[in-house]
Amino acid sequence: MIETTATVERVEGDAIWVRPLITGGGCGSCQSSNNCSTSFLNQLFQGKTRRIKFKKTGDVKVNDQVILVLPSQELLFGSALIYLLPLVLLFLGALLGEQLFNEVGSIGFGFLGLFFGLWLTRFLSQTPMMQSRLQLKSLKNDKLLILH
Repeated sequence: MIETTATVERVEGDAIWVRPLITGGGCGSCQSSNNCSTSFLNQLFQGKTRRIKFKKTGDVKVNDQVILVLPSQELLFGSALIYLLPLVLLFLGALLGEQLFNEVGSIGFGFLGLFFGLWLTRFLSQTPMMQSRLQLKSLKNDKLLILH
């Protein structure tokens, strides 16, 4: 399970806005966190303001600390969806283009497969079933705050 701590910045009706607290390297789980690619990405985006909107389900106030949680199997599933689906469709398109035409057809159908895979990934990630599966969760006093 991937966890990070966040601070509640705003409470607006039935919604809250939280900002993750970033300390040191990306994941902070090992001694070499300053030398890994996650740390590099963290440094790259460190100046950016990242706020996440959640549906308020408990008694939460400004400056409360919450723990953002993403189960490991959901992270793997999301990574497979984002990376593998377009890549598989790229290769399938290239193979189809090679069978139907020639090398130029392989390149063209490969790009079509890649772009279709990227579009399909975006489409699938916006369906209610996928959003409920890939949503961040937040725990504060055993109360679940769900990404909205």
